[in-house]
Amino acid sequence: MEIVSDDSVLGRFDGSVLKHGPQSWRFLRFEDEFVVELEESERPTERLRVSHTFGFSPLQQYLVERPDGRRQALPVAWDSRPQQDGGQRWIDLQPQGPVSPDDPLHWDGLAYNWNSQCAVCHSTQLVKGYDPETNRFETRSAQIDVGCEACHGPGSWHVELAADPGALQKGPSGFAVTFERYSEELWRRAPGERIATRSIQRKQDPQVDVCSPCHARRTQLVSSSEIGEPFLDGHRPRLLDPDLYFEDGQIRDEVYVWGSFLQSPMYAAGVRCSDCHDPHSLRLRRSENELCMGCHDREAFDVKRHHGHESNSLGARCVACHMPERVYMEVDARRDHSFPIPRPRRSAIFESPDVCAGCHADRDADWAADQIASWRDPDTIARPHWSDHLVRDSAARIDSERWLEMAVDTRLPSIARANAWSRLAREEGAQPAPELLRERIREGSDLERLALVEIAQRTAPSTRASLLRPLLEDELRSIRIAAAIALSDLPASIWRPADRSVLAGALEEYRAAQHVNAERPESQVNLGVLAVRYGELDAARAAYQRALELAPYFVPAYANLADLERALGRDAEAIVWLRRALEWAPDEPLVRYALGLALHRVGQSEESLEQLARAARLAPDQARVVLGWALALDAAGRRDEAVAVLTRAMDGGVIDPELFHALATLERDAGHGVLARKVARAWSEAWPDDERARALLRELDGRR
Repeated sequence: MEIVSDDSVLGRFDGSVLKHGPQSWRFLRFEDEFVVELEESERPTERLRVSHTFGFSPLQQYLVERPDGRRQALPVAWDSRPQQDGGQRWIDLQPQGPVSPDDPLHWDGLAYNWNSQCAVCHSTQLVKGYDPETNRFETRSAQIDVGCEACHGPGSWHVELAADPGALQKGPSGFAVTFERYSEELWRRAPGERIATRSIQRKQDPQVDVCSPCHARRTQLVSSSEIGEPFLDGHRPRLLDPDLYFEDGQIRDEVYVWGSFLQSPMYAAGVRCSDCHDPHSLRLRRSENELCMGCHDREAFDVKRHHGHESNSLGARCVACHMPERVYMEVDARRDHSFPIPRPRRSAIFESPDVCAGCHADRDADWAADQIASWRDPDTIARPHWSDHLVRDSAARIDSERWLEMAVDTRLPSIARANAWSRLAREEGAQPAPELLRERIREGSDLERLALVEIAQRTAPSTRASLLRPLLEDELRSIRIAAAIALSDLPASIWRPADRSVLAGALEEYRAAQHVNAERPESQVNLGVLAVRYGELDAARAAYQRALELAPYFVPAYANLADLERALGRDAEAIVWLRRALEWAPDEPLVRYALGLALHRVGQSEESLEQLARAARLAPDQARVVLGWALALDAAGRRDEAVAVLTRAMDGGVIDPELFHALATLERDAGHGVLARKVARAWSEAWPDDERARALLRELDGRR
């Protein structure tokens, strides 16, 4: 990031125009000012003054000054690559087309706001300076780009040491955070070994904690944190969620390395960022395959019998197969740092990128797999990968059984196990034994403990309290906060006074974390949900309405306002909020489901049934939505249709005890005792602890 000047600006501000649908962007220069003129539909032409450049390769963005202290990153950028590579042109970063001013991705909205979205990772010692009372930013920093103190902490002692080399009490560098000095001697390969190992055991490992806040998809929990503190103390990271990663762990969205690298065998072996990257020059330690051959035996890996391609060809480059690229922002190629081994058939199973297809687009996965097999030693066994658990008989098996199998496999990377717990928590009806959860909470990694909160939240209140009470005093803030919000809806009577005090402290940390991001509608909704749990309904309403002031498109705020009105017995008001939500998200099934229930409560049964049917068609795999439609059909005297809906859902793999309960009861009430008994028996076998199934079986047996 730099202040605009002749030296910093790479783009042509010479009257060039970039047209995109109804938008026209004109780039102009007026003496010392760089200006972008925007013509957008029928709105008046807007003149935007550029204040800063943002980045330089392979593209450069521009920040413009807006009211209330905001700086916005424009959705158009300069492609700074050489002309022969397709660069030296203006490009649109929204290839899907321009969006309207009320769209979440409009250039003048939160998505492109530098203060909230960009600044903390591209500046040093940033203070966001957001004032929720005035909705203004007064953002400031010690340095507008990433300087020494961004990674090493305060540097005054370093300056003092430079002036007085005898001041060794300040440490060898004078910085608060120092890193292991890079040396080629750190990694040595013993005779006969194909891959090097560390020659010196690491005494401390602050590097990942320092790099992660800006190289991970995460939520910031504190306004500022000490450099080098544990990553999970100041942030809550996203795991290998399917909107970010493919099911085999390859990168899908822009994830900034952390989640990929933690999957890798290199991370497990002790490799860290600076072993390959020089953080000061921003260059690699060596070029091309020479970088990898620093640790990997050339005779074993940089040869045709390993990679199957002619030497010096593109296919012979290590990164071509083991660090595939994915392009973001139109021209910015980012490499996958999980260092995957090409598995063409596995990629086909998961519909994830097949690295071989990058050069051989006209060939299928079977061809690629056969080619690899043709040059590899038949005795070579492919390195196991955590996604092996999700494949059986050449088909993907992504279900609760597989996630649980992964979660307890201690051979897997910690992030894969944590991700398995998190995914298991989203599976309908999945509930591991409390004893297993207790063991993993006690012995699991930091990431596992964080993810285990999600699955523990589904247990009975007394069990949940017992499982999560220790985490309220965990050494990591993200875990304390997660446990607190998971316990916040339990009745006060379940806690001893001392426990209530600990819970209150952790919840205060949660509130503080939401205020860190007070400009975001998600944080306002989170505050509203917590207020509802403690009966503070006016505060909840204010938080939800504040979320809509910040982002009128934020559907969860409408849904929560509707739920608040429902709880107060004001269904007519709830219906108004739900209809407004559907104006923004007509295909949101849970909103249509809630609207259907609200209409039923006010006696509008015909439209209620219509809304519940649409919800179920939009979400045929969500048990409660399907159940709502079926019960509404039955209430309307259409029992046969209700039975058909439930049967079709269960045959399609939607397995839930409530569906069994409803289907068995409907069959019983229809006089179909044999069918009811069959369903109840299957229900009892699937959920042996569900007393309702056993009671129904006893009742049916008594009717024989």
